[in-house]
Amino acid sequence: MCTNLLLLLGSNFPKLNQSLQEEIYREFYRFLYKPILYMVNDHSVTEDIIQEAFMTALNKCPAAENEEHMKAWIKVVARNYTINHIRKRKKSRNDVSLEYAWENSPIVNIAAGGSVEQEVEAKSLEEQISRHMSDMKPEQRTILELKWKKGMSYKEIAHEIQDTEIAVKHKLHRARSYLKRKLFKDWGSRDE
Repeated sequence: MCTNLLLLLGSNFPKLNQSLQEEIYREFYRFLYKPILYMVNDHSVTEDIIQEAFMTALNKCPAAENEEHMKAWIKVVARNYTINHIRKRKKSRNDVSLEYAWENSPIVNIAAGGSVEQEVEAKSLEEQISRHMSDMKPEQRTILELKWKKGMSYKEIAHEIQDTEIAVKHKLHRARSYLKRKLFKDWGSRDE
C-alpha cells in the first residue's frame, strides 16, 4: 500500500483533485476487499462495507503517526462494520451459515459458541494462515497439514514422511514460529 491513505487525515480530502481522490479510494478498496469478501462472501455487501468504512475514515480519521497506525485503524473500522453486518444478518434471518461453512474447521471449532467477533477473527485468521502456508517450504506445509488438518500424532507424521519423531517436532516448531512471525507482521500486537 502506498502512502496515499495518509491523505485521508484531516479535512483536506475534499480539496484534493478528483483523480487523486479516486486513486485514494481505489487503494482503500484494494486494501480491504479480499478480507471483507472472505468474511461475508458477498461482493455487493463487501462494497457497501468498504464504502461505509471509507466514509468513516473521511469523517473520523484519528491523527495517525505513520502509515502502520493508519492501516491498523482502517482494519479495525472495517472489521467493526463487517461484524455489525454479520450480527444484523444473523438477527434478521437467524443465519448460521458462518458456523455451517466451517463446521469441520479446527479454527472455527475453537470459536464455537463464541461471539460474532470471534467467528470473524477465526475466519480472518484461517485466511491468513492459508496464505502464509502457501509460501512455506513444501515439507513444512505438509507437516502442518498432517498435524492440524488431519490431526495426526508426531509418531504418525514421522511414519508418513519417513523421519524421526524428534525431527518432526523440530520442523513443526519452526513452521509454527514462521506462521506466528507472519501473523504478527500482518496484524501486529493484539493490544493495538
